[in-house]
Amino acid sequence: MKNFLIEEISESSRRSVLILDILRREGPLSRMDLSRILKINAVSISNYVDKLVEKGLIYERSLDDSSGGRRPILLDINKEAVYSLGVVINHQVSLGVVLNLAGEVVYSYRKDNIASSTNEVIEHLRDISENLIEKISRFKDKVKGLGVAIGGLVDRKKEIICWPQGLENGFYSYISMPLKSYLEERFNIPVFVGNDANLACLAEYKYSLGVEVRNVLYMFSGVGCGLIIEGEPYTGSNGFAGELFINNTKNEFTTYLGDFSFFKPWPVDLGLIKKAREIVGEKTTEKISSLEDVWSLAYKYPSLKNLVNEAVKSLGIKIAFLVNIFNPEVVIMGGGMEKGGFEFIEKICFYIKEYAFEESSKDLKVMASTLGEKAAAIGAASVILRKVFTFT
Repeated sequence: MKNFLIEEISESSRRSVLILDILRREGPLSRMDLSRILKINAVSISNYVDKLVEKGLIYERSLDDSSGGRRPILLDINKEAVYSLGVVINHQVSLGVVLNLAGEVVYSYRKDNIASSTNEVIEHLRDISENLIEKISRFKDKVKGLGVAIGGLVDRKKEIICWPQGLENGFYSYISMPLKSYLEERFNIPVFVGNDANLACLAEYKYSLGVEVRNVLYMFSGVGCGLIIEGEPYTGSNGFAGELFINNTKNEFTTYLGDFSFFKPWPVDLGLIKKAREIVGEKTTEKISSLEDVWSLAYKYPSLKNLVNEAVKSLGIKIAFLVNIFNPEVVIMGGGMEKGGFEFIEKICFYIKEYAFEESSKDLKVMASTLGEKAAAIGAASVILRKVFTFT
């Protein structure tokens, strides 16, 4: 399957990545455990393990209990062997993380204001990256790269990024400078740039789900989605898959077949914050500045609860449409939607069941993002960690 989120790597490197993932999820393990789980013969596993031990990426630790005979040596990840940096910039958050080899966030930094223009995107990227690099300066030789997750359209081959400057009007603005080259020259480390929803999906898949899950749909609000298909990130032939609206600023959505305005661009917050302010603005002194505020106030105001229910229904129908197309095992709600709590997830499930084919939805699991606003940054950093294993 073609995808441009992660470059193709050799079979040897792919198996090294799998060994790391298994040790991270289930370690410490013996060589025989790895052979059994990965269904790779013991001699081959030993060869891969020896290379990883030699490079200092995993290490041998205390002996396991044995029912008889020689006790097997356990293997575990050397968490502090390498680090990677991840930054996310979109219409909801600007933050960065430092990830160790086990995929743990050891440091994070968040800017209070949100980037709106392309100039602010570049400014935020520079400031956050400088903060992360300064924080980990004493381990600089162990930093293997910087991953960047950007809202909008990302053509990594041509280094072209279209920032959604006026999403509600279908307006994109080109980021004129090649960000990858600019950041690599400025910080003297390898840089990866990708779409935020795709990278958030990758992070949730790697760090929130079991190894048996192979097909995942990550919903970034109602404006974009990330896809894992048969265990691989899918971003389409040019890297632009996952945009959930028609790019048309004209009001030409009605034909004899019906009204297709449902596919017009949505606000990233489903318009809930603006509408909530209009409905209860004069009735409360409480500040409504986030989706979390909307969820909490919906319990106090019936009119606001009705508004939320309408938005949830619209989102549920859109997800049902995607479930019919991709038939995922898991749908993950992110992009701020995860803050809606159990009742929100329950209602989303109801509408998916109501509007998707029973065959597509009967075994479907719907869950809130466990990584929250850090998901895309973690996904970007994890791509850099994968590159650590790209040795021939």
